[in-house]
This record gives sequence, C-alpha cells and structure tokens, in this order.
Amino acid sequence: MSAPTRTDIAAAPSAIWRTRGLIVAGFTALSALFSLLQYTPLQFVTVNPVQAVVLVALGALAALGCALRMPVLVLVAGVTLVVVGLVRLVTYGATIGIVSGPVNAAALMVGLGTAFVAIVITSRPIPESP
Repeated sequence: MSAPTRTDIAAAPSAIWRTRGLIVAGFTALSALFSLLQYTPLQFVTVNPVQAVVLVALGALAALGCALRMPVLVLVAGVTLVVVGLVRLVTYGATIGIVSGPVNAAALMVGLGTAFVAIVITSRPIPESP
C-alpha cells in the first residue's frame, strides 16, 4: 500500500463535493414525497404540489451539476431554494401566486438551499503553501 500522491489528494475535493451534492440533491428530490403522504404521523413537512415540483426540479438541477462537474449549477439550485423559501417566510400572512403554501416547506427549502451553497463554498481546494 502506497501513500497518496499529490494528484490523488488534489482530485479528492472534486469527488467529495460531488458526493455530498448528490446526497443533498437526493434528499431534496425525495422531500417532495411529503406532498403524497396523507398519513399524518409520517407527514413531517407539509408540501403542496407546486413546492414539490420546485424541490424536484432544483434537486435535479443540483444533481446535474454534480454529474457534469459544474458547481455553478449546484450553487444556482441552492440560491434559488433559499430565495424561494425566504420569500415564502417573509410573506407569511399573504398568498402570492406560486410562492404560497405551507411555511414548514419553505423552511425546508431554505435549509436544503443553504446546504447546497455550503457544499459549493467549502469544497474549494486549499491553496498549498510554498
């Protein structure tokens, strides 16, 4: 067994952010399943159909970004989730078109979007000191 080489260590951050991004993208898309649950004890988050479509679409966009090694797509998915979630949380008392819906789903969107943004921001390679 040999020690990891410089190229092995440099390639690792790319694989790590892609793996983490795919995991969060999977959870994002799967969270849309809460819209199908009618059994109250299992319905942790109330997701309406429009929010489910947003979750699946942005989860797919993030997964595509991971598959194509384009962190900008993961970042766009994360920022979009945060913005949509925050708009819903800020407009709690109002009903504004497609942004309306349960507030706990908006909090879920903000959390998942923050996870995407954190994955992209924290997975940059550390510059080597001379």
